[in-house]
Amino acid sequence: MKIINEALDLELKVTFSIERIRQSANDELSHEAINDLVIIEHHLNCYINEQLAFKLVCTPEKLDALILGYLFSEGYIDTLAEVNFIYICDSGERAKVQLNKAISLNKIDHDVTSESISCGNNKKIRQAAQISSLKQLPPHQVTYDTVFKLANVCNKNAALFSETGGTHCAAISIDENEFFTCEDIGRHNAVDKTIGLALAANKHLTNAVLFTTGRIPSDMVLKAIRCGIPVIASHSAPTNEAITIARQFNLTLIGFVRGKRLNLYAGNL
Repeated sequence: MKIINEALDLELKVTFSIERIRQSANDELSHEAINDLVIIEHHLNCYINEQLAFKLVCTPEKLDALILGYLFSEGYIDTLAEVNFIYICDSGERAKVQLNKAISLNKIDHDVTSESISCGNNKKIRQAAQISSLKQLPPHQVTYDTVFKLANVCNKNAALFSETGGTHCAAISIDENEFFTCEDIGRHNAVDKTIGLALAANKHLTNAVLFTTGRIPSDMVLKAIRCGIPVIASHSAPTNEAITIARQFNLTLIGFVRGKRLNLYAGNL
């Protein structure tokens, strides 16, 4: 697999002049002109075998990892060997993926605004088809310390969030000691970037623990199961469908990791 990423050093944030308004204890309002750092919203069109396959709304860094992780977590590929090359143009607005196999793609209108892939694309019919193709995850173990350590790693590596407040962060632990972290305006994108980084480093995701700062909906659980990731945890909450699917496929699902406590929704600790 060859990766050519010409979209390097793209701007991730921009400064806006804004007005900050505060209310005092006696209900008086004060106005202050300040400069505020704002996260950049980037649009990327990805072509597979010369056909437009998907559109992403994302943060314009680690785009090669984002595409690789998306290909794997959404079932376009089963192994890296199926990818001949990934090319990303210098503006980061267009990517080409050449696979060594033919795949069937839904037609996408070039003029239609990108679907909200940064927040997932949870369509019932599509999800039902995905679930029917999933495999049960094998038995696995994870320790409390691994989950808490991964949450801390995620927090400490969220530099863009610290500056702008506009990103989610995701982190993957491999064998409880090797970490990959990424940020993005979309929680699904952040997850796909970490998956892509781990894959590019030839890591096996069957030994991974995935942490995200965002809530865990059913389509994120599907990503984890499809990738063979046995554990997913979050600062936030899962949805009812996420819990149901996790229990069905033996995924350990953890929410509300705060300090030294957590909620276990599926699996065992």
